[in-house]
Amino acid sequence: AKGAKVLIGDHAAEGPTLWATGYQGLLDLNAAFAQPRGAGAKGQALLLQHDARDLPQLFADALHIVPHADGTIAIGSTTENQWTDLATDAQCDALIDRARKALPVLQDAPEVARWAGLRPRAASRGPLIGAWPKRAGHYVANGGFKIGFGTAIETARLICDLALDGKDAIPDS
Repeated sequence: AKGAKVLIGDHAAEGPTLWATGYQGLLDLNAAFAQPRGAGAKGQALLLQHDARDLPQLFADALHIVPHADGTIAIGSTTENQWTDLATDAQCDALIDRARKALPVLQDAPEVARWAGLRPRAASRGPLIGAWPKRAGHYVANGGFKIGFGTAIETARLICDLALDGKDAIPDS
């Protein structure tokens, strides 16, 4: 609505520039400040076919068990600060075993899919939001890790208010 462009890769900045660049962006911040600002954390999760769409999500045995409206259930996730590749492995196998122990009704639920990826994890475990020091007109919104989806709308509002209107309402914490 305000004429913003989404540019991927290196581009000359025109107006305020937001760096929402995932775990690689955290590594760039580490290099720029010669101190840890964050990194990537590998996470693995899986999807089972079991219709529990009208039931609440469950947190049990350090697992998130989340029913979906399409009759599947997401099980997740691992948190791996050290990894060699992004393939799923025995840690994903352990997720399904723990989920089936926590909820025996899932014992025969077929596996639909499994995946692994990297989440940006700020050193503080809370998102990094604000002006990029010593880079006028540049802003950072990164490091959401496990709460990124839950905080995305508020993070966007805060960073847009700052970058577009100069209003800094970002909490110190």
